[in-house]
Amino acid sequence: MKLKRVTAILLATVMSFSLLAGCGSSKKEEAPAKDTTEESGDAQTAEKEEESKADTDAGSESAAGGEKTVIRVTKWGDDKPAAENTLVEEFNASQDAIEIQLDVVPGDGYGDRLTTSFSSGDGYDIFLSGEGDFYKWVDLGMVEPLDDLIAADTDWQNPMGESVMDMGVVDGSQRYLVKDYNPICLWYNKDMFDAAGVDYPSESWTWDDLYEAAKKLTTKNENGEFETFGFQAQSWNYAVDTYLESLGFSYVSEDYSTAEGYLNSQGVADALDTYFGWTEGDDRISPNAADTDTYGDGTAMMINNKLAMFITGGWAKTGLEDAGVNYATALVPGNHAAYFCASGYAISSSCKNKEAAWEVLKLLTGERASELRAQNEAAFPTAESQLQAVVDSLSDDQKALLQSLDYSVPPIGMRGKVGSQVNQVLGEVVERIVYHDADTMTILNDALEASKQK
Repeated sequence: MKLKRVTAILLATVMSFSLLAGCGSSKKEEAPAKDTTEESGDAQTAEKEEESKADTDAGSESAAGGEKTVIRVTKWGDDKPAAENTLVEEFNASQDAIEIQLDVVPGDGYGDRLTTSFSSGDGYDIFLSGEGDFYKWVDLGMVEPLDDLIAADTDWQNPMGESVMDMGVVDGSQRYLVKDYNPICLWYNKDMFDAAGVDYPSESWTWDDLYEAAKKLTTKNENGEFETFGFQAQSWNYAVDTYLESLGFSYVSEDYSTAEGYLNSQGVADALDTYFGWTEGDDRISPNAADTDTYGDGTAMMINNKLAMFITGGWAKTGLEDAGVNYATALVPGNHAAYFCASGYAISSSCKNKEAAWEVLKLLTGERASELRAQNEAAFPTAESQLQAVVDSLSDDQKALLQSLDYSVPPIGMRGKVGSQVNQVLGEVVERIVYHDADTMTILNDALEASKQK
């Protein structure tokens, strides 16, 4: 999937809504919608999985005696209400033939959980994936192509635009249906800027401009201890990678065929040294790991007027507004290129009743699902009919979140097999740089070789 292919049609749809909104009303920093892969699963869910297996008689087969076909669905998350809860409740109450069993798993270990479940031969029928792992699960043989199911369902009214559908295409086949997506941009605390007498970020900002502003917004108390930080140079890969992209760098070639000379380029190494250097020393402008242990993540620090700027997605909106933070959004400095996060549902290749699973997949990604997500979740819904609700929720000085779609580039995990391989080693790259395990070029060369083994 080429960069422009991902955004062109999407923007034509979304921006048409933004133009309307502009005449009147004025979507894992620490974890994406997705971005990158949200992981979940721990010991407390094992018992639940075993019970579900026993109840469903091998997962998805129709039991004897006219019992419902059970389709087992899993996603990461917590116990908070979500669109899926309502969808499953409504569906099960109205159905005589199919029953959905939803397994919501905590964050850590979700990828390992899926792999283990699939390897056992008794895995889930439908599973949720972050966009960074779309290619990974396909390469492992875990994802059922949807093309035949879609072609056979002549009554299906697809609520999505073409570009949103294309997000789920891997190796020329429809493998996922995206449930939501979330752009990334620069968020800032207006009160902190006002107190320091610093001009708000503008579209003309370079990263040098951000750095100079961040120095003015970083303060210490009389004991020399940091009171505030101007910018958070996070270790979250999507923030790091957005920084690189906005400087014109990429880990892979434009045709996604190789990472040689891209992942391990001198330009990438120098940029990473600059970025992570902002978290070090007595003159740093960014909190380091110890600071975030003390003050919390970027959202928490901004709520407490400890942080003036950070890169994140629309999921920060609810927390900031609930806390009454006077915030706004801006395009990322430089060329404004920024990642987006997405998540999509897939039918497992081990599913024993794919036609029934298709009915459930349509439910989880349909217009009713988008309606619920537009009402209750900080993400862009995939149904075109629901985009207006998101637009209406943004004030004029928050519109950059929407405008960033005009500069969105697909995350590295969506850039073909090579990008997927690189994506799987980037966590170790960041960790090694932060802990000065070796010089950055050595780390990048090691990562290039490691990616070839994925």
